[in-house]
Amino acid sequence: MQSDHTEVPHYLVLREGCEPYVLNADRRVVRREASRLLRAFARSCGRPTSIADDTWNAFSSSESILLIERAQMQAYALVSGIESEHQLRLLAGL
Repeated sequence: MQSDHTEVPHYLVLREGCEPYVLNADRRVVRREASRLLRAFARSCGRPTSIADDTWNAFSSSESILLIERAQMQAYALVSGIESEHQLRLLAGL
């Protein structure tokens, strides 16, 4: 059984004073909360990434995030592309 890839968290974006953003591969918000386990996974296994480039424009615009703020936000890429279906289902459950 394949997981629904639109629901698999690919990015965790932390914004000062706001709930975190959990995004799918298309950088669309899956949910506006992140468990402590997902946060810990992001910090230990995720790849730090910047949301200041053009690929993040649609997300930043939809959430009214200013360019100066984008450069200061913490973000983590959670998926590298080599995960198994089982691993993606586990990640979706975090």
